[in-house]
Amino acid sequence: MAKRPSPAQTADEIPPAMDYAQHEGTYRGFLQLTRYTIVALLLVVLALYSFIEAGQPIMGTLLLLAIPVGAVGLVVMGYRQ
Repeated sequence: MAKRPSPAQTADEIPPAMDYAQHEGTYRGFLQLTRYTIVALLLVVLALYSFIEAGQPIMGTLLLLAIPVGAVGLVVMGYRQ
């Protein structure tokens, strides 16, 4: 249960209110990072399938190269939402 400040506490002892704007920004960043991680892992799985099962090493290499190229593209173009 949340603590309520007693009347004897001074203004210095009362914790500040939560910064909701900062919290929302952090949460949006977390969701964006999660999306990019899922896409990167999907590319790794497809590349491994191409290498091992499909016998297509060139396709697997291209899929693995798509990860850093995509990351650089996101940095250069900015994180558009």
